[in-house]
Amino acid sequence: MEPCALDTSYRDDGWYLMERLFPIHRTLVNRGYLQSLQIINETLPLTIKEYPSGDEVWDWIIPNAWDVKEAWIKDENGNKVIDFANNNLHLAAYSIPFSGVLSREELLPHISYLEELPDAIPFEYLYYGKNDWRFCMSKNQLEMLKGSHFEVKIEVDYYPSYLRIGECLLPGETDTEILVTAYLCHPSMANDSLSGVVVGTEVFRFLSRLKHRHYTYRFIIIPETIGAITFLAKHEEILPRIRGGFVVTCCGDPGPLRYKKSYFGDAFVDRAAVHALAHEMNGADFVVEDFSPAGSDERQFNAPGVRIPFGSLMRSRYEIYPEYHTSLDNLSLVRPEYLFETMHALVKMLYVIDNNTIFKNKFRGEPFLSKHGLHIPFKNDKGAGFLNQIIIHETDGTKDVLQIAEKHACSFYSLLEISLAFEKAGLIERKPS
Repeated sequence: MEPCALDTSYRDDGWYLMERLFPIHRTLVNRGYLQSLQIINETLPLTIKEYPSGDEVWDWIIPNAWDVKEAWIKDENGNKVIDFANNNLHLAAYSIPFSGVLSREELLPHISYLEELPDAIPFEYLYYGKNDWRFCMSKNQLEMLKGSHFEVKIEVDYYPSYLRIGECLLPGETDTEILVTAYLCHPSMANDSLSGVVVGTEVFRFLSRLKHRHYTYRFIIIPETIGAITFLAKHEEILPRIRGGFVVTCCGDPGPLRYKKSYFGDAFVDRAAVHALAHEMNGADFVVEDFSPAGSDERQFNAPGVRIPFGSLMRSRYEIYPEYHTSLDNLSLVRPEYLFETMHALVKMLYVIDNNTIFKNKFRGEPFLSKHGLHIPFKNDKGAGFLNQIIIHETDGTKDVLQIAEKHACSFYSLLEISLAFEKAGLIERKPS
């Protein structure tokens, strides 16, 4: 992979994509999900794979599609006081149809709100056979529900369809894969869901334009949980080829860059990610967390019977930011510059992964660097002269570039750059993999 940098066009195009996708109503399987993939396909060519409702995927079953025709609550005067048409978080996903007049006491058990965030509409879902319905509203809206009786109407389409996975596959010199995933199933949430999709899309646009890639890179856009399980169940033949990967989510808010390690903690993807954040991001603030079984789709890839090392790149982790799973997770929360910095972080991680190699010396003793045009005055400040000495003493074929960079707490990029100069001078050579 060439040492290229993202230009600001990726920031601007990513923000435009975010604005286009945000208003669309999406869930696990529905028309809005397909529409969103088709919009992304205008930016990054995707293969859209379809898996029918009712299919068994390991221990799960792919659900039917769920689309909302209308959903509202009217007061005694016939005024719509809550309307799905005004905000698609007002109806919990996969609510069942209902029509009738209810007393206030009968209606309240079907209402969700947040006491601590009186202006926020919560996001709720009733997936996988929960035979119920629920409206979501802010506490302030609930307090405006005056009267003793209310008319309720929920009309939805619930029908067999297809779970869809958008995929971009970029072949490399080897068929060993690095997998990046993002989920698209959350309605009208910018940070949780869409930010990861936008970052992944723009990074893969960048990767697609490179002339050289060592690994094969696969980006999949999925509905959370059921999409990851479907991908794994339907692609068992390629799982041994996946060396590791990243879930990208919650990466457009002002929080510091954050990496959650894989189940293994010290897998190649973990080491590359932590090194890139510490040494290749110009001193940006970052946090590294150990693996936890609570989280997003890293659960599925790290799970027993799969055990693919999968980390997660974020900024503010899901439940720790107050706007999470509410209407406040909107385009005011995320900013183009934070998305752009996260894109850079992912590119830097993939650069380390793609370019890591083992060099072996072709010299005995210490080479005469001036003879080869490589002499730089030595200073013990991890400058080029110091890196020269590191390469002389460490490139004996037993450690790769990342291991050497970790040992000496220096930049992988700088160490690789000088290693390539040594290789060009004929002093070291790549050890066959």
